[in-house]
Amino acid sequence: MPALSQTRAYAALLLIATLWGTFPATGKLAVQDFPPGFLTAVRAVIASTFLVLLLLRSGAETIRGLGPGSIRAFVVLGVSGLVLSTQLSYVGYAYTTAANAAILQAATPVLVALGARAYLGERLRRRQQAGVAVSALGVLVVVTDGRLWALRLEDLRAGDFITLAGLVAWMTYTVYGKRVVSTHSPALTTTAAYVAGTCVLVAEAVLTAPLFPRPALTSTRAWIVVVYHAFLGAVAHIWWYRAVDRVGASRAAVFMNVTPIVGVALAAALLHEPIGIWEVVGTLLVLAGVALTTTKMGAPDGPQAAN
Repeated sequence: MPALSQTRAYAALLLIATLWGTFPATGKLAVQDFPPGFLTAVRAVIASTFLVLLLLRSGAETIRGLGPGSIRAFVVLGVSGLVLSTQLSYVGYAYTTAANAAILQAATPVLVALGARAYLGERLRRRQQAGVAVSALGVLVVVTDGRLWALRLEDLRAGDFITLAGLVAWMTYTVYGKRVVSTHSPALTTTAAYVAGTCVLVAEAVLTAPLFPRPALTSTRAWIVVVYHAFLGAVAHIWWYRAVDRVGASRAAVFMNVTPIVGVALAAALLHEPIGIWEVVGTLLVLAGVALTTTKMGAPDGPQAAN
């Protein structure tokens, strides 16, 4: 593939962030007709097939670094990134609002910073520590609907905590993947992780099918969402890595601030979800925390690839 120009890289980042912002609202529509496990498995099968075909068209350089430990690494990535993260996202959509899911997902860069500190030994400066605290406050405001001191247990939404658990799984995928892509190409890593995760998801969907309502296989709406998430989600991953490699990770992270804005707006427009003052306050706090956490004072942006 030809290298991206800086202008095209910025355009790609904006489109990707906007695309990811549409996933909570459209995903909530799909889980009304497809159980989350079935939905995730079908999406994974479509996306994996697509990625394998793309990988077969690539050169031999894309499969560099394969060794005895590669399969284990790909399984870890597939389980954390697909079986847990993606599947829990769809479960979360079923038990919370699409707006809440979009706002909570905006805290992902903060969780990644914490995971990198614990697993990779990356330092958190005071500015970044403050960002973690501000984002955590924003998450609490969203989860508790602003009732931090007068909250009752029955007021909590299970879907919010399921969404947060999915974000922790995505953090694991991201931080662990940083070491994997140091010895394997991003294309191979992404494709192999999808294939490994798909194998687990299909087996899980078959075994647990009797425990859930049967999917409405005639639902055109659900199938459109599945295909939309599968193809565009896979393409977004590929172009995300290329754009990050061109402009640097810290600059790319700025574009993720678009995702919750699109998610909240689409939840109101498509699902008619009411957006209250506490959702707005929580969004602003989360985004402020992300800005503090992802901004590196005095550090130049070099070519980087984050998984």
